[in-house]
Amino acid sequence: MVTGSPPGNGGDKWDMKGAFDILDRLPVRISIPDPWQQQAIRSLVEGRDVILNAPTGAGKTFVFESLIRGRTLGAGQQAVYTVPTRALANDKWREWRAAGWKAGIATGDLAENLDAPVLVATLETQRERLLAGHGPRLLVIDEYQMIGDERRGLNYELAIALAPPTTQLLLLSGSVSNPADVAAWFGRLGRNVEVIETRQRPVPLDDIPLGALPDQAPKRVRNFWQRLALGVLLSDFGPLLIFAPQRRSAEKIARKIAEALPDDDPIELSDPALARAAGPDLAKILRKRVAWHHSGLSFAQRAAIVEPLAKAGQLRVIVATLGLAAGINFSVRSVFVGDTQYQDGPFLREVRPDELLQMFGRAGRRGLDEAGYVIAADRSPRLMDAQPKQLRRSQEIDWPTLLRVMRRAALDGGSPFEAAREFSGKLFSEHRVRVGFAGGGSNREEESTAKRRGLFGLGPVRHEILNADGEWETEKQGQVGEATLSDLWAFENGRPLPYLSSAALVEERLPAGARLCRLDRLENSAGRRRYGAEVAVATRTGGTEDRFFLTRLARQWSRL
Repeated sequence: MVTGSPPGNGGDKWDMKGAFDILDRLPVRISIPDPWQQQAIRSLVEGRDVILNAPTGAGKTFVFESLIRGRTLGAGQQAVYTVPTRALANDKWREWRAAGWKAGIATGDLAENLDAPVLVATLETQRERLLAGHGPRLLVIDEYQMIGDERRGLNYELAIALAPPTTQLLLLSGSVSNPADVAAWFGRLGRNVEVIETRQRPVPLDDIPLGALPDQAPKRVRNFWQRLALGVLLSDFGPLLIFAPQRRSAEKIARKIAEALPDDDPIELSDPALARAAGPDLAKILRKRVAWHHSGLSFAQRAAIVEPLAKAGQLRVIVATLGLAAGINFSVRSVFVGDTQYQDGPFLREVRPDELLQMFGRAGRRGLDEAGYVIAADRSPRLMDAQPKQLRRSQEIDWPTLLRVMRRAALDGGSPFEAAREFSGKLFSEHRVRVGFAGGGSNREEESTAKRRGLFGLGPVRHEILNADGEWETEKQGQVGEATLSDLWAFENGRPLPYLSSAALVEERLPAGARLCRLDRLENSAGRRRYGAEVAVATRTGGTEDRFFLTRLARQWSRL
């Protein structure tokens, strides 16, 4: 507390307005952690593991950065910060090196300064280290909801299960609904853990229907994406981040939007190296302060041009692909998700509710916006569609890892079978692994029982189908039944639909002499059109008498 009289005021009170004016002009502001951040830092300093759940953009990374700035690591100790994508690893590495940290990086294609006090890495690169029983002083797992990922979840689970007791764990996520289950798992591992949760966003989110935005776009602009972008920007809700399903569509949307925007404040790439890296296509839309963001960008395009401009708020519109949503490390004022399906290699994937939560979390910039906005069109997802994920482990066992655990136990003079059982008990959902020999030989009854029980204590696999009565029944191989086309469903372009709603499928089944027709009055409950066969059954004579003769096709049917 400061007391005293300001000079020249004769003991009068301080001029508080003048004091605040001076504070506003100070170049350095004091950042006070939120209560949940203070609690997380305190728990880590006291030696506990921490599972931290907070919304995207709330400041989870601040907890880790505070520990490093506070010099809580001892001499020779290391903190490893793992992220799900190489793009995020590169981004964090550059950011912390620019802040003066001694930081290294380890990804699938880059390894530098691996013994630095802070190492940014993709989690898979730390696997060998953990298998050998060695771990860093602090292991941070950002986006730990990846434990439930079908392809990579096993690596995340193994990293936690194999981390030695001397390694402190910090798990970060904004989209897990059952952190208590993860904490219970930590308890089985003998770890002292604290769960810290907050659902309060520093910048609240609001739904804005697209139709509620003032229609200020010129009448000549008819393209949907152009009117969307102009409506958002003219309503002062920019910058805008649009998620598109594919790389090609992201570039197409960005070009269309750039065509409709004025060239009144262009971004000029004055550095020849940056201009060469951008290329003519990206440089052209950057003049309108528009960019695309996808995995096809080169490192220089993404790391030196698009992301720095997005973080600095210099772009009006960014169009990103759904598949790269987890790799975005910048915020905007408004977000629009243009589709809920995207191509993931050979598969067509549906965006999960927890992924929507991450995408929408990019709306609202802390310290800049009073609110973030989710723009919702008629068929686009809304804020209510975004939900945290119920975390479950992938039902897989990593046999190479299991065998290496058994081999290490044998080399140390222990029982490899006991090591395998102990290892299986460390998994997120405990499963018993049956290894070794029962009774010194083969036991047919036990083998049969094991087959019925299923591998690793999992239940036996049973295939079921949903029948026409809406009941699940065991699938019976080789059965052939009959049904009318109106009762059938089919897959077309990766989506299920009633058979009669597909003109192409109905046309394949038309009998000779029939042609395709639309049954306008027989729309189904979803409002889809239905198609059928139009057949002439009789012809009228040309005489004075009203006489009709059946067509050949009708005569054939009459004999059935």
